[in-house]
Parts: sequence; structure tokens; C-alpha cells
Amino acid sequence: MRNKAFISKMKTCVSGKLPAGIVDQNVEFFAKGENVFAIVQSQMLPPAEWPSWLKESILDDMQKHPAAVQALVDADFVTEEEMMVQYIKCRYSALDNQPDMIEGRLQDTEYVDCSLRGSCPYEGRLCELLAAPHGILTRREIDVLKLIPEGMLDKEIADTLGISVLTVGVYMKNLREKTGYKNKAELVRFAFEKNLI
Repeated sequence: MRNKAFISKMKTCVSGKLPAGIVDQNVEFFAKGENVFAIVQSQMLPPAEWPSWLKESILDDMQKHPAAVQALVDADFVTEEEMMVQYIKCRYSALDNQPDMIEGRLQDTEYVDCSLRGSCPYEGRLCELLAAPHGILTRREIDVLKLIPEGMLDKEIADTLGISVLTVGVYMKNLREKTGYKNKAELVRFAFEKNLI
């Protein structure tokens, strides 16, 4: 005799988190190369196809962040669409499991792991720095943090980054102090939560 209740549970037992906008009314932004997309109502849309309500919401949020808008102007973005797209790219384009927009409102800015980190003159004005509970992580601390999940020993991290083992030790100490985490396993979890791995 078939156990209908168990069979029903088996059909729904596997779950995976999908990005926002695929199966809900929220929005997730992500970048691929120079392109930025929004996942909206199960569709992946380039900026030219973003609905007017989405663009209006972004423009409203931009008005609340004049330093970010000034950074865009300083960087020589001139059209409204260019500014809006770069604003999203620098502040919300990390594809993760946290909706960037809920009920038409942009959420807190997320850390976007950009290749210009450490050299961009607009860093911290346009984009967010990587904040931990007890401080802001430096670019080198982030470099070390990204290598921890690979299971590297401090010497291997030092060799990979071209720095001394003592310097790696200082960065590890800083990471523990700034995050409040005591060991590498907890630092790996932090890196995962911040979309670094």
C-alpha cells in the first residue's frame, strides 16, 4: 500500500534558494561584464526593458544618496540611464539570495566584489565598503579572506599574495577582530554571507 503522505513529502523535499524575482514579486540585480540585468517577474531584463516603476524606484533611491550621485557625476556619467545603471552595478549587482528590491523599495546596499577595489577613486562613495561588525575590511584583508575557503595554510596564502607569513598573521588577527569570529570556519561563513565565495 502506498503511503500518500510520504510520497507527497518526497515530491517537495528538495529545496533550493532561487534569486529574487524568479518565483516572487521581488527584484534581484546582477552584472555580467559590462551588462546589468534585473530579474523581474521571472524575466531577465536589460536596463532598456526595465519597467517604469523600477526605474522610478531607483531614481528615488538615488536622491537619498547624494554622495553616490556626486561620484557618478565626477566619473563623467551624464545621462540618467547611464547613471542609474552604474548606480545599480556598483551598489546592488552581487547575485545573491537577498532581494535587492522588496515591494518596490531598494534594500540596503550590498557589497559588490569589483575588480577596481582598492584603486577606484569613488570607492566608499558610490559603492559600499565591506563592513564587518567591528570595522571595515581593507582590500588586502579581503584578499586573505577569499583564500581561506580554499583550505590554504598561512604560508600558502603568503606565497599566493606575495607577502610574508607574518603579514598574513596580522591580516588574520585583523579579520578575527573586525568580524568577531574566532576561527577559519567562522571566517569562511562570513565570506560566504558576503558573497565572496
